[in-house]
Amino acid sequence: MKYFKPDFALHHFSDITPKWLERYNIKTIFSDLDSTLAIHNKLGDKEVEQWIEMLREEKVTLVIVSNNNQSRVDKFCDPYQIHGYGHCNKPTVTEIQKHMRTVGATKETSLFLGDQIFTDVWCGKRLGMKTGLVTPIGAEHEPVQIKVKRKVENLIRKMW
Repeated sequence: MKYFKPDFALHHFSDITPKWLERYNIKTIFSDLDSTLAIHNKLGDKEVEQWIEMLREEKVTLVIVSNNNQSRVDKFCDPYQIHGYGHCNKPTVTEIQKHMRTVGATKETSLFLGDQIFTDVWCGKRLGMKTGLVTPIGAEHEPVQIKVKRKVENLIRKMW
């Protein structure tokens, strides 16, 4: 069960503030995209833009790690000029370990942020990072397979 329980249960990505980053010594955030930072297959909004700017001001690197395709990731990342990787195959860690080396991240100062227990939290735990689980954004727009996973996740949450 320890692999499925996040270190931090957050309502929204914006709960991560400068004070929060300093308190937990976070220098790099590896974040899922769909339902974590934006509605599934949609672009970011003003709130995402402001949050990314805050991370820049705090000298925190944001890296998008998604199981979605690279085209989807690029559409989101390019306007913000942030690192983004698709086809990450979470919860496996091989691809993300490569990306950690690329951006010079360490597990001790990294946070894995996402909306799913079986991909994001489990992956972050396997990498030895702190993990943050957010309430999904736009859950009503998610594909059916994600909705099914959410039902199983709710059972897991009851065991925490």
